Amino acid sequence: MDNTSDYNNYLAKKTAQLIRENFSEKGVINFLVVKTGKKWKRKLGHIKPHKEGNKYNAEYGSVIEINPLLFDLDVPEFILDYVILHELIHYFQGFASNHERKFRHPHKGGIVEKEMERLGWGEIQKKSDKWLKKNWSDILKKNNIDPSVKRKRKIIRIRSWKSFFGY
Repeated sequence: MDNTSDYNNYLAKKTAQLIRENFSEKGVINFLVVKTGKKWKRKLGHIKPHKEGNKYNAEYGSVIEINPLLFDLDVPEFILDYVILHELIHYFQGFASNHERKFRHPHKGGIVEKEMERLGWGEIQKKSDKWLKKNWSDILKKNNIDPSVKRKRKIIRIRSWKSFFGY
């Protein structure tokens, strides 16, 4: 695949297949876009509400973004499947979609892992976690991303505590 459009078309087909195979009893009830995101170091994918103007709202739809580094030829196909399925679990559990929210927090209590297991993906999840732990830093290096550089944190400086508290 040569360009973002090819990747996005592939992601759409792959996502439709995973929905048919794993969530046939449920439906996609709002506009769902799956596309490539940024080359994140520590994130493989995420889901967010669709943005309409300057407002995010799941009523407008949902967007799943997938790290394009997962298209590297050294990354096994099951890793991409695992990441898409992980994000679809969030979608069907009501996070960044207008499905009924089943839980308050998207990862608390291992809810994604439990759902993976229920769907028969427990072994693939373990295999993916093991592969990523062993190989992800090599994928980053191959793509000229330094795995050791940490994100800079913003430091907020307060000139006066009085002004901070509104005195």
